Amino acid sequence: MKELRYRFSTGFFIILSLALLIFGGNNTSLMGNIRSTTLDFFVSVFNVVSLPLEGADSFAQWMQRVAIVFSENERLRNENEQLKQAQIISSQLAIDNQRLKRLLNVGEGKINTIAAARVVSDSNSPFFKSVLINRGVNNGIKKGYAVINEDGIVGRIINAGYSSSRVLLATDMNSRIPVKLAATGINMILEGDNSPYPRLSFLPIGEEVAIGDLILTSGYGMIFPHDLPVGQVVEINDKDIRIKLSAKLYNLNYVSIVAYDVLQKLPDAFEGEVKEEAN
Repeated sequence: MKELRYRFSTGFFIILSLALLIFGGNNTSLMGNIRSTTLDFFVSVFNVVSLPLEGADSFAQWMQRVAIVFSENERLRNENEQLKQAQIISSQLAIDNQRLKRLLNVGEGKINTIAAARVVSDSNSPFFKSVLINRGVNNGIKKGYAVINEDGIVGRIINAGYSSSRVLLATDMNSRIPVKLAATGINMILEGDNSPYPRLSFLPIGEEVAIGDLILTSGYGMIFPHDLPVGQVVEINDKDIRIKLSAKLYNLNYVSIVAYDVLQKLPDAFEGEVKEEAN
């Protein structure tokens, strides 16, 4: 619309200029009057002609804005619908999770940090992998408690004295720790064999692991809390699946001793009987 109006005005003034040049030289006074009158007339005509063009241009701009608003509204409607579907799925998953917990009677695990300890010596034996820490029964430590550090699992308490305790490392041949594959949740056992790289055992038939897969604690056995870092798969052969532990057991300085208690929720009927007996 703007281009059409521009062409019209340009052509009009070109024709008017040519006419004034041709006839203006003979009679200056007459042509001056004619020029003024003609300019006034055509300016008025031009203004009248421009009104519908300006209206059409404004209408085109309005239609363009309407189209943009409509497109944005459609996008927001689709996005809102996707969010509603995601909310429905999330709510259903939460409901299913609660149902499974009630079905399996699974309680939440409670992790208590008993103490922090310093490693004062190691066994320095090729047949027994353990370390001695400077915390014991006086600090609330008991046999079977898990020992970890900032990198991952270290081992478990096998002997607790009054002021010191012996920790069996995860690499010891007597160590067995329930673990799982982080990506799929497949449960396995981490077995120590006195080498720096313990092996994974009891991989279910048909399941596979790959180099670099992350291994976490499963929480089974009620010693190590679930989802603690264990290590990564570094070797796979016909006989073994070996992992590199996240914790550097050859360079231990400080460790934490934790107790892991699984709080089982009693069934509603049995819980009511217990309360009545207590009363």
